Amino acid sequence: MARPSTRRYLKGELTREQILHAAKKLFTQNGYHNTSIYDLFQKAGITKGAFYHHWRTKEDLALTILEEVKQAYMEHIYPVLEQEGRAREKIERTLKTIEELNAKPDWCYCKLLATWSSELSPEEDELGRAIHELRTRWLSFWEHLVHRAQEEGDMRKDIPPQDLSLTVVSAIFGVCLQGKSSDQLPMHHAMETLRKLLLT
Repeated sequence: MARPSTRRYLKGELTREQILHAAKKLFTQNGYHNTSIYDLFQKAGITKGAFYHHWRTKEDLALTILEEVKQAYMEHIYPVLEQEGRAREKIERTLKTIEELNAKPDWCYCKLLATWSSELSPEEDELGRAIHELRTRWLSFWEHLVHRAQEEGDMRKDIPPQDLSLTVVSAIFGVCLQGKSSDQLPMHHAMETLRKLLLT
């Protein structure tokens, strides 16, 4: 039988995960500014004391989630830079990965990054700075791939890599921010269109 301290710890961890799960949904659907602490209490089904046991502020909670976003990109997307193959193949692999990840019901990190990037300015406290640092890294990732593809002759060279990378990131963010209504372009078609625009 678990000791009382162990039970308290496990209950605390469960509550923490419950809050994180609710917060990711709310922040993704409503944005950072339009989600209040009280929305979180209600969505997670927790008390005020339970929240403040784990985080001091809404921004602290958001920064915890942002660390999850960073880790998710580090695990699932950025490693493509170290893999074998031409940049063209890596671009195709990355677009396919983005499509597959966004098909998962529990994957919200692309939409969350897109939402916060459009909502928060770099001057907006620690969260705004951290969001735009991550966005800058995402742009650099694409700039590196585009530059390599241009050098290898697989992509047009008359547009600077910085401009093309911004176009790619803007397109991905735009698709991620879309809802799921029938009149909007599905993720698969959007990624395929982007691939064709870049590589053919």
